[in-house]
Amino acid sequence: MLVTNALIKRLRQKKLSSQINITYGVILFLTLIIINIGTTAGGDYLFFHQAERAIEISVKKVTERVNEIQAIDDSFFEIDIMPSVIFRVTDERGEIYFDSNPYFAPTEKMLQIVRKNPPFWSNSEYILLETERSFFYYKDLPLKIGEHTFHFHFLRTITFEKKYIRNLLWAIFIADLIGLGLAVMTGNILGKKVLKPLKQVTKTAREISIGTIKQRLTIENSGDEVNELSISFNTMLDRLEQSFTQQKRFIADASHELRTPITVIRGYADMLERYGADDKEILEEATAEIKKSAQNMQYLVENLLLLARADADTQNFIKTPVDINEILKVTIESFANPRLEFANDKIFEIKGDAEFLKKMFAAFIDNALIYSQDKVSVKLKNFGSAAVVEISDKGIGIAPENLDKIFDRFYRVDKARTKTEDDKISAGLGLSIAKWIADNHGVKIEVASTLGKGTTFKLTIPH
Repeated sequence: MLVTNALIKRLRQKKLSSQINITYGVILFLTLIIINIGTTAGGDYLFFHQAERAIEISVKKVTERVNEIQAIDDSFFEIDIMPSVIFRVTDERGEIYFDSNPYFAPTEKMLQIVRKNPPFWSNSEYILLETERSFFYYKDLPLKIGEHTFHFHFLRTITFEKKYIRNLLWAIFIADLIGLGLAVMTGNILGKKVLKPLKQVTKTAREISIGTIKQRLTIENSGDEVNELSISFNTMLDRLEQSFTQQKRFIADASHELRTPITVIRGYADMLERYGADDKEILEEATAEIKKSAQNMQYLVENLLLLARADADTQNFIKTPVDINEILKVTIESFANPRLEFANDKIFEIKGDAEFLKKMFAAFIDNALIYSQDKVSVKLKNFGSAAVVEISDKGIGIAPENLDKIFDRFYRVDKARTKTEDDKISAGLGLSIAKWIADNHGVKIEVASTLGKGTTFKLTIPH
């Protein structure tokens, strides 16, 4: 067992092509051994059975003839013995009465070459005689005729058959070696051909980097598992390229958005340093702007940290039964904006994280206020097993080709509008965060928009 485990361990350390060839070769070798043993044993059994059958037929004929006569005469030996059987008759003293093959060795000499350990398929009623070049099946049948007992000897040679089996075994052995060698060679060639795409995958994986992320595997439509692996590998590279592109854009956008409040803070700090703090008007203006920029920076950093936790899947949600009607009221009141209109059917209770739901609704409402100068409508409706919140504006709308981009980070439909009505920086992160919160609460988002007429966000929230 330890040897087997050691061999398996060593095999696993080799290349996959070598593992396939060695495993295939071992299985084929063991299969050929089993076939060879089965062929040899089957041939031996068949030839032994034929010899036994020939002797049995001859014994039957002799026994029937002995029962018909009272004494042995010349007519007795006209009996039709099987041609392949050597027939010999001796008396009680061993004198030969009849011998179908006088050139054959005497019975006494034959009995000196009895095989002590005959094969298990031989009949125990027969004696197996074996020399270096000969092989015989032998039976001695004593029968009483009149006052005398005669011994009827039957011998059936299996020498030719044994030579045939031996020669066949050698031929099979040589054919097995040739076949095994050809199989290993063919397996090696086919293995290299089959594993070529895997080597290409390995080569591409080693060469891949940020600079060569666009590199892809050449796919042949073979339909096999390697083909599926190549497709999956290319799909993975597509996702990685998209992720790297988003990450690159994210870093650039985050740097740009953070640069603005930092520039403002430095500008006013320089102004204070140049003109001093004695000018009350300059001091108040600088203090207010520095405070506002610091708040915008804090707001942006908090959102960036929230998205980082979202990407790392480390943000926990505390979901409890909450009144969605009350959450919407509190969220709308926090804006203190007369352009907001709220209509609801009745109180709805859902299971969710109240603080994150407020943040989600605030993001959609904030987006509507930024891109619209008219009224913004917030409606809460009941549709059976779900609550539906519709947030509608009559703003600039979204072009159809941009609908799938509005939830991307740092994306803004109108880049000129960078501030909310409370002077917070609109960095284009609100809808990304809202989408993440919605996904974690099972909220379905639908967007309907027409350029120049406005946009409606429909949020279907399960009870």
